[in-house]
Amino acid sequence: MTKSFSLIAALLLSLPLAAQAETPAEQFMSTWDRDRNGIATLAELEAMRGDVFASFDANEDGMLDLEEHAIFDEARANDVAGYEGKQREQMQKMADGMRMEATDANGDRLVSLDEFQTSTVKWFAQLDKNGDGGITLADLAMKPAQ
Repeated sequence: MTKSFSLIAALLLSLPLAAQAETPAEQFMSTWDRDRNGIATLAELEAMRGDVFASFDANEDGMLDLEEHAIFDEARANDVAGYEGKQREQMQKMADGMRMEATDANGDRLVSLDEFQTSTVKWFAQLDKNGDGGITLADLAMKPAQ
């Protein structure tokens, strides 16, 4: 297990605890807006997804196989489980952009880094509701926690 895997996996698996204090949008922005300027760009999502991919590619072969993807799915499910009702639905929609079905372009049940990154563009477009090239809390239709 790599140091990167340990760090990212710990982060992803601890997110349900953070979810209790944050809306799904706030959690998304705190993770994906790497420069903390309030706008998550495509470049930031691509960089973060590269880190996420590397952290779950336990055998470092450049592919997420079914076993590795199952661990990734569990981490995302734990994240979503930290919410209830509409917030859970919103978090699920954000998490769905990394499902195997969303990232395995050729359907071989293996996800390469290229496939994973190529799907980032579609995921970004789905989240960037106003199409201005940046994802903000407004795009995610969530108000900050009061």
